Amino acid sequence: MRYELRKEEDYSVSKWMGGKTKELAIFPPGSKYLDRDFIWRLSSATVELEESDFSKLPDYDRVLMVMEGSAVLTYDGKKSIRLKELEQDSFDGGAKTKSYGKITDFNVMVRKGGDGILDVIRPDSDAKILGDTLHTERKCTTHGLYVKEGYMVVNYNGTMIMVNQGELLVMEFFNEIPVYAVMGEGVVIRAQMGYDYDIPEGQDASEAPESPSEEGGQATGEKTPSADEEEPKTVPPVIEKKEEPEEEGPVDKGSFAENFKWAFFIANTQFRGAQHVVKKLKTIWYDDKLYGAVKKLEKYFVTFIVFVLGVVGCLWPYAKGAISEGTAVGFIALWLIIDIILVSPLIYYFALPKPIASHIKDLDKMTEKELQAMAQRGAKDERLEKLLAKYKNTGKANKLEK
Repeated sequence: MRYELRKEEDYSVSKWMGGKTKELAIFPPGSKYLDRDFIWRLSSATVELEESDFSKLPDYDRVLMVMEGSAVLTYDGKKSIRLKELEQDSFDGGAKTKSYGKITDFNVMVRKGGDGILDVIRPDSDAKILGDTLHTERKCTTHGLYVKEGYMVVNYNGTMIMVNQGELLVMEFFNEIPVYAVMGEGVVIRAQMGYDYDIPEGQDASEAPESPSEEGGQATGEKTPSADEEEPKTVPPVIEKKEEPEEEGPVDKGSFAENFKWAFFIANTQFRGAQHVVKKLKTIWYDDKLYGAVKKLEKYFVTFIVFVLGVVGCLWPYAKGAISEGTAVGFIALWLIIDIILVSPLIYYFALPKPIASHIKDLDKMTEKELQAMAQRGAKDERLEKLLAKYKNTGKANKLEK
């Protein structure tokens, strides 16, 4: 992965008959909007007229999100849609598109054959793991995170990147899964672009050629570039991946007290909605080995069966008339306490890999390999429901429901 943090002084601004356009980023570096020789482009435009026409870009697909105001867009006079703040629509760049209403928007343009979507992220003080929701089959994926309000801190494989309001973080992933953690406050607009871009064998991703292999379409000449329009700065070098050392010799399985402490914690946080009650669950992650052991216990209802057997044992003397109802209730209450404090934690203690603590990861200190494993697991665990809830503003939500 390589990244570039772009600030206000890095953007180029151009005027058009309906307002101003701020080019936030363009790929490959050195491409020009008017030459139509780019693969993707991120921009923000102000529409200062009540009625305006968009440029035709027949070689590109577009996604537009309203950042301020509201507007009605029409396509070829056959379809219309009203967009309010943080709502979006995808459309063919070759369509005759008219806009009604004064707005500030956020645009992504991707050459046909590629993929592009927008979504809205609302970071908070607790780090959240974000993965790829584009699901493209292209060789390269780029994520552009633009801070509309507030601030954001991105954690990629231990590298912390601060992004302030009005700044854009561009992260390019070549043949790797995009996974990173985000925290902060405010509103972030995220663009995800997937595209094919050949990097010569043996060449580093940071040394990718600066011109695309296909030609762009014809320029309409609607927008006039400003004198400030220059090549974007060269991005920083690729972040080196750290290889994890292999374990050698006997493995220390940790003390009974330390393992039992974590077994107690895990045993008593397996109820639905635990992550909303136990704050610590929001900052840690169980690796595949620990997660698999926990799921195996849940699958066979081990702790539940043991608890039920204990309850039956408490009721058996009452059924035989040996004890009173009140005594039986007292036995059940005592068994419940023993089960919570000792029995269930012991079952987890013997079932979980040791040392248990080594299989519990701090979200802020996870390696790229661990982040990728988390993203892959998230793709299997109720992914559709979570995506629909989290990305309700993305144009892909309706497709996911189908």
